[in-house]
Amino acid sequence: MKYKLTYLLLLSFLLIHGLQAQDEPKTKAFMFGLGSSHYKGDLGSSYASGQILLTLGLKLNNQKRFNSNLILNISSLRGNELDYLFEGSTTVPATPNESFRTNYFSLHYEAQLNLIQRDRFKLYLAQGIGIIRYVPKDDDSNDLASQSNTRALGEDYRNISIMLPTQLGFIYTLNNDYGIGIQTGFLNTLTDYLDNISTWGNREGNDNVWTTKVQLTIPIRL
Repeated sequence: MKYKLTYLLLLSFLLIHGLQAQDEPKTKAFMFGLGSSHYKGDLGSSYASGQILLTLGLKLNNQKRFNSNLILNISSLRGNELDYLFEGSTTVPATPNESFRTNYFSLHYEAQLNLIQRDRFKLYLAQGIGIIRYVPKDDDSNDLASQSNTRALGEDYRNISIMLPTQLGFIYTLNNDYGIGIQTGFLNTLTDYLDNISTWGNREGNDNVWTTKVQLTIPIRL
């Protein structure tokens, strides 16, 4: 119920933003970003083990107050906790994996609110909705989802999830209308299986990913 309400509120916000943008002139741009992804979950209590992140995007409009973007992220995640032990009570011995790695890609649409707007400088907050696909593997590159002994009896999951990314960033626009900036935020995934562990996990809540990147914006000349 909590997630359904979140979806409804977010979709309403994005719809209102989209209707407002329909009557505004469109100024499109390509976006390229390079940075790092950091995992937090049952096999990593802090956002460590940064992996290279590549971002491709399309700015659908470039207005004074609101922007909208379509973003593709490509990266990987890793986690490792030697001698990991499930602390919960169970009649069946717990044998969770102690490490994992996964490549992932995510695609999302976001509405961007410009908090501070100057001639060349822009500070913004972005909220989006999209999907993330991941395939957690062990140290021998074997798919962990197919290894049922690494999870509780009858516990299965899909390797795709909804996410609600929240980002904060700034961009400086050059005289040629190219822009360069820095962005950071969280993907806010709605899955607890990025690391293949949920029921046998010692950490409550979903797994998450923190991203940070340098981003270049290239205007599309129409």
